[in-house]
Amino acid sequence: MAEGHVDVKRYQIISLLYIVFICFSVINIKISVLDSNIYTIKSFQSIEKEELKKVAISNKIINDNLPQINKSPKAVSYLKIRTRLMDSYAIINSVLKHVDDEFVKEKTDISKQFNSRNLIEEILKSDKGVKLLDKDLFELSDFIKKASFKLDASLDEVIPLKKTVTTIKGKQEDWQYYLFFHKPTAISYMQLERIKLLITKTQLLYQEAALAEIGYMPTYFSQFNPKLYVLKASVKEYKEEDIIKPGQKVVNITDEVYDDLFKKILSSLHTENIFVGLNNTLLNDFDFTMGRDFDVDISPKVNLVKSDKNYRVVFNKTGDYLLRFYDLRHDPRKILFEKRIVVNPIPDPIVHVKGDNLNSYAISVKDLLGSERLEASLQINNLNFFPGRINSYKVIRIHNGKEEESVSNYGELFQSTTQKVLGALKKNDLLIFDNVNISLVDGSTRTSAPIIYKIID
Repeated sequence: MAEGHVDVKRYQIISLLYIVFICFSVINIKISVLDSNIYTIKSFQSIEKEELKKVAISNKIINDNLPQINKSPKAVSYLKIRTRLMDSYAIINSVLKHVDDEFVKEKTDISKQFNSRNLIEEILKSDKGVKLLDKDLFELSDFIKKASFKLDASLDEVIPLKKTVTTIKGKQEDWQYYLFFHKPTAISYMQLERIKLLITKTQLLYQEAALAEIGYMPTYFSQFNPKLYVLKASVKEYKEEDIIKPGQKVVNITDEVYDDLFKKILSSLHTENIFVGLNNTLLNDFDFTMGRDFDVDISPKVNLVKSDKNYRVVFNKTGDYLLRFYDLRHDPRKILFEKRIVVNPIPDPIVHVKGDNLNSYAISVKDLLGSERLEASLQINNLNFFPGRINSYKVIRIHNGKEEESVSNYGELFQSTTQKVLGALKKNDLLIFDNVNISLVDGSTRTSAPIIYKIID
């Protein structure tokens, strides 16, 4: 009996040790998997940083070509989705910041919390957490679905965006729990970074699609190799003899090497952001003399005028123009090259009340009374003047939710009737400058968006 009792005890101890061994094995596997998620998070952050550089570049090109882009309904639709994606990016960025801030308050960080669940779940269940993200992402999905034009790329499948998600094993789980809740910090935080990267990438896709509507395509370009490689579904393969070798000159045997005149034209020529009615600088800091060294033919016909070392031109109509540059130093004259340019309409100006501390929604009566006029500006071509004038606008005072006073002002300066309205303003009143009518040098008349102020004291 004693021997049998010892065998049972020994068996129980061996079984217990086996269970403990299995538990530690599982824990070790789990920790290694979670630990690797830290590097996944760093990878997502690194990739997003590079994607944001491309977003910034394409945004700059979009802003420089807005008049032309606005002529394409498809491009306009893509940019509306782009703008909505920017809002979603701000939301998920705020959720991540909220998590980071809460970690700081608790004197911890993601490296210390990577295997913990309680704190991250408490943070993400707050009003600044997953609830905010849930509402925004599903609204974003509806917005894209209702757009007039959209891309095949969809966030719905890769996030995924379903209120109830079916797991690989067929289990039904709530979207929030599937991605974020009851999971270690390393997994929940990684999902947030993953979604932020997907939103950034989708924004870039829509910006590039909008630019493609006006002929811009993502490319690889080298100043040492004249070939242009366009990023398409399939990339053209060049033969070995077509590729420029190290140390080999770019110029082919049949190419003509152009002299300083040609190179100076290329470096001095400005054909982007050309606007109708403005004094556009076509050639800047140009040493050669028109009529002696070179000539320019512009079709439809416009006059090119020299001012110091600059050549300026005023285009009276929007549309396409053809420039032809000629070398006059030889007889007969020889054409150097042709270039088509687009003359854009002047964009809508920005109108504001002139003065300090007047760039926000809430202002004081003192700051407002210190101003004297409305002012219009155009952020194009480094203009140091406004090419037009403010004709008239309406000044409205809202008191206790009702329109208390309304006067018309003619010209940019505040007239006595406007000054009277300003002097009567009380705390919490709303002041509205509406129906701002503006004339521009291109002959057009514009009406800017209303300016609204809330009086704080």
